[in-house]
Amino acid sequence: MHALVHEAARRFGAKAAVGDGRTTVSFAELRELALREAAGFRARGVRRGDRVGICMAKSVEQAVAILGTLLADGIVVPILPGLKRDNIEHIVRDSGMRLAVADPSRSGELREAAPELTTVLRGLGPGADDATGPGAADATEPGADVGTGPFTEPPQQAIGADLAAIIYSSGSTGRPKGIMVTHRNLCDGARIVADYLGTGPDDRIGCVLSLNFDYGLNQLWQTLLTGATLCLHELVFPASLFRFLAEERITVLPVMPVIITRMFDPRLLRRRPDLDLSAVRYVCTSGGAVSQHMIDEIAATFPNARLYLMYGLTEAFRSTYLEPEQLAARPGSIGRAIPDVELLVLDDDGRPVAPGERGELVHRGGCVAKGYWNAPEQTAERFRTLPQHPGETVVFSGDIVTADEDGYLYFIGRRDAMIKTSGFRVSPTEVEEIAIRFPHIEQCVAVGVPNIEIGADIALVYTALHPIDETAFTTFLRDTLPRHMVPRHLLAQSTLPATGNQGKIDRASVAESVLARLGPRPSSWRV
Repeated sequence: MHALVHEAARRFGAKAAVGDGRTTVSFAELRELALREAAGFRARGVRRGDRVGICMAKSVEQAVAILGTLLADGIVVPILPGLKRDNIEHIVRDSGMRLAVADPSRSGELREAAPELTTVLRGLGPGADDATGPGAADATEPGADVGTGPFTEPPQQAIGADLAAIIYSSGSTGRPKGIMVTHRNLCDGARIVADYLGTGPDDRIGCVLSLNFDYGLNQLWQTLLTGATLCLHELVFPASLFRFLAEERITVLPVMPVIITRMFDPRLLRRRPDLDLSAVRYVCTSGGAVSQHMIDEIAATFPNARLYLMYGLTEAFRSTYLEPEQLAARPGSIGRAIPDVELLVLDDDGRPVAPGERGELVHRGGCVAKGYWNAPEQTAERFRTLPQHPGETVVFSGDIVTADEDGYLYFIGRRDAMIKTSGFRVSPTEVEEIAIRFPHIEQCVAVGVPNIEIGADIALVYTALHPIDETAFTTFLRDTLPRHMVPRHLLAQSTLPATGNQGKIDRASVAESVLARLGPRPSSWRV
């Protein structure tokens, strides 16, 4: 990543690199600020391979802290928003971080969870309280440790195989686990995505994603690689988002299904925005299934935009993309392998399955991570070798898929999420893909409820844009699904919980709430 930062400054110089609505910096300024940050980290004892926590709201300062850590040969450890105190404490201790960088919006939760950790404060505005306590450092701006005059650039010795980041899972139901990502992983991911999306120096990326996980961070790497301008925005209300897209003349909009849902939530957006959004040339989405309703909303709102559906896992960053031309031709497909990656669909014995047969998705290529930090058993379970590819580590995704004759993949479900009912193994996704077609259903999750007579009943938790007739909904499900896949319980909610880092539906939390509401019940029980 060192070369990427330096080369971007050389190639794009005074061109705007990153802006957050308050501050905009050029590529040359970004490099200077990041080098000063790196020198400051070195002055505080950070050495090659040390872990540096980043606990900040999305901002230019956060981008500088991330790049400064890498230029100091440190390892970035994002501390995700929305985590509970014990999980923050676990990340701090498990990673063994040398220090952390925080801003006023996040410093309190970090100090509460890890008071002994040295914390450098950034982005303090007028009137903000200085940091105090045993784990606090001075309240400063990037690079203040080395002043504003000439400074000595820190040595940059890390190579592509060295760790660049440890990205922890959300840990919604247990301890977060850290995924070890190398400099080469990040560079390959930026190159591959920019290749198939066609990102270039004239693009303005509307970043509504968090810079705390791989999808959001890739927008920063793509900016450095291509010379695009990264425009940061915190999504609160849809109207302000659409104004941002219009005023900033955004051309690239990466989103997730949960963001699309919020963008077009009728409770927050009364009518379609009457703004010039013609500059948006492509929208890309990852992190979950996209409904036809979402596709229609995007097409109607962004008339000039091409929509790319993408699928990935942090352990290998990105796996597939579906070209816009294939949206209508291959409904339900998650696409085919991204460039420079091979995807295998294997049975339980590690043998390739035939087209149309189910198997586990296995990923090989330069984006495969190093494994899980401090978790050798979990690493051995997911990161393995194959006889047909000796000496190479591949990642077993845990996702069950099928492939058609042309290599386009279709997601069936998680291996560990299958519902066993009446002698059948049912994928929640198969139920959800049908249920979402019913008018006004916005989101839904199918989970298993223990039933000693048949193994498990299926419960469907859903949100709706408008109140629905549950009798008609039940009739629709019975007419469309095989008998053993028809949900026994229909449970309406106003919202579905999301994970703290990526905004995906928190399935584990949904399952826990269903069990708390229903619990094991006799098979004759009905909603």
